[in-house]
Amino acid sequence: MRSEIRLDEIHDRAVIIAPGRSQRPHDFHREAVAEPTLKASCVFCPENLRGVKSLTRVGSARHWRVNVIRNIFPVVSPKNPKAYGYQEVVVDTPEHNVEMSELPVSHVADILGVYGTRSRALMKDPKIGYILIFKNRGGRAGASIAHSHSQIFASEFIPPHINSKLVRAQAYRITHGISYYQHLIQLERGGPRWITETKDFVAFTPYASSYNYEAWIMPKRQIDNIALLGRAERMQMARLLQRLLARVSTLELPYNLYLHQNVRDRREHLYLRMAPRRDVWAGLELGSRLIVNTIAPEAAAKFYRTRS
Repeated sequence: MRSEIRLDEIHDRAVIIAPGRSQRPHDFHREAVAEPTLKASCVFCPENLRGVKSLTRVGSARHWRVNVIRNIFPVVSPKNPKAYGYQEVVVDTPEHNVEMSELPVSHVADILGVYGTRSRALMKDPKIGYILIFKNRGGRAGASIAHSHSQIFASEFIPPHINSKLVRAQAYRITHGISYYQHLIQLERGGPRWITETKDFVAFTPYASSYNYEAWIMPKRQIDNIALLGRAERMQMARLLQRLLARVSTLELPYNLYLHQNVRDRREHLYLRMAPRRDVWAGLELGSRLIVNTIAPEAAAKFYRTRS
């Protein structure tokens, strides 16, 4: 396959799909990115969380399955008018060496439920306009602690690209008479980038993928907030997420998971973006904002459709 420039006009992204580039020679070995250190004194293990205030938990105080605590190194704070917001840590499991991909589907559904519970609580603050839920797995993906966890970032400030995306999506709806994301589901269904679907969710690799093996999980109905998902929907979403994570784990790649929530605009369409971190962005990507992806999304979708 020859290189191809692809545009995502709604998200204002341009990528170069260049499968052959991964074969280029290297005079330098890529530096190993330090993985988070395993420590007996892990701050997220249950014995070290005794006495730490829990914001939300699944299970009892002594036998919890998911636990939410305040981030003690936040970049935003309700006490800082120049960077107002909240930052929380979701400890995915009490078990130190268990990855999210190894948890039962019901447990992952509980984590998704906690995301909704905390989103609902944070939205009660009228100053909060934006919530980002994200997970960093592996040193190259930004994790500093090995114990499986995710984070919730709630801010008064809404990133400009989030508002710009909504403006372009609304213009698309006016022009085409259908939501961009619902139209996207129709266009992708059964095609080369389609992975699978359940009664209420779909999974596919986006046409202009920025990351190797990037995949999206999206509800079929238009909802703007994860707090609106019912238990059955969370189970479906968890089942799809587990399937994708199980495949990525065979590649031993670090990854990021994230979903955006513009809490003051109900036109948003929720979706979870999975971004495995195989390649390093260098001068071309940083200078031009043209992202080079060496795994075509069509090849990535075929990989996901193949069960391990």
